[in-house]
Amino acid sequence: MADDVPISPGVQQFIESMGVYFEQYGISRISGRILALLIVAERPLSLDDMASMLQVSRASISINVRMAQSSALAELITLPGDRRDYYRMPEQPWERALQVEIDGIANLRRIVEQGLAALPPENVVARERLEESIDFCDFATEQWRGAIERWHEYREAKRQKQQQREASQSTPA
Repeated sequence: MADDVPISPGVQQFIESMGVYFEQYGISRISGRILALLIVAERPLSLDDMASMLQVSRASISINVRMAQSSALAELITLPGDRRDYYRMPEQPWERALQVEIDGIANLRRIVEQGLAALPPENVVARERLEESIDFCDFATEQWRGAIERWHEYREAKRQKQQQREASQSTPA
């Protein structure tokens, strides 16, 4: 997408659909639209670029791109000789987003441990709730780490199949 090339109707529909999709899960529609724009962007985009392309205020873009950044789905970069901030979809965004979740669960676990340590032994109900919370944090962390490992295996198998296809197509019959 060059500066002077408008977004095609198909890409515009994709961007809008992503906004609606994310809105269903409590994330602002504009955040979903920003994510979609970063997915299809061929170059890093400034806040002004995104505001213009999405036809929303620069302030709205600024707030919502920070949210995408905190989830590791947008990456801030700078360009030599340009004082503006630019954003792009980072390498391995989905894996990075899962790692953010793992880190968040670890933080929650530490907080729950503090709560558990602060409770007197006779507060059985609260202790059971907090112990279950710790168990859930451990379970969720293990599941997300396993998902990342399975993702690596899946991606590697897919890469190998592609290489095999390419090799068989380039081999003379």
